[in-house]
Amino acid sequence: MYAKGITPDQITYNTLIKCFCKARDFKKAFQLHNQMLIHNLEPTPVTYNVLINGLCVYGNLMDADRLLVSLCDCNINLTKVAYTTLIKAHCAKGDVYRAVGLFHQMVEKGFEISIRDYSAVINRLCKRCLITAAKYFFCMMLSDGICPDQELCEVMLNTFRRRRDLNSVADLLAEMFKLGFLHD
Repeated sequence: MYAKGITPDQITYNTLIKCFCKARDFKKAFQLHNQMLIHNLEPTPVTYNVLINGLCVYGNLMDADRLLVSLCDCNINLTKVAYTTLIKAHCAKGDVYRAVGLFHQMVEKGFEISIRDYSAVINRLCKRCLITAAKYFFCMMLSDGICPDQELCEVMLNTFRRRRDLNSVADLLAEMFKLGFLHD
């Protein structure tokens, strides 16, 4: 494109970066990112979402964390997607403390948190049978005034049953009754 006098835009670069991430060639993906800067093209939040997602999907969680930290240090505005991608990856890995820290960081940055955000985290924690962490996020969700849906409650109930945590089953059933999901 440059040889023909056509200057690629951010969308072109983001597409190529995404392709290199899918091919697990992060060296070339980051070279393209650097090339954007050389050509005075400001990487977009999508650029960083693509890089963070690629690193997370292919298990380079430490690199994804380092990228997030360096971007924050440079005061680069990120989207909620960058945070939720990392949170989900840390939940899937079982690194609850990092996931909780990132979740709080996302809240501190002023992103609006929804039932969908909580559900994604709680579902992943339940899949890993990390009951204490799932309960923590559930309580945080309730304290934030976000009402769980019936599907999320059922996921948690099934996890509690599998782990034979009858106290948690009883507590959640009481909460579901209070929310109107259960009847006498």
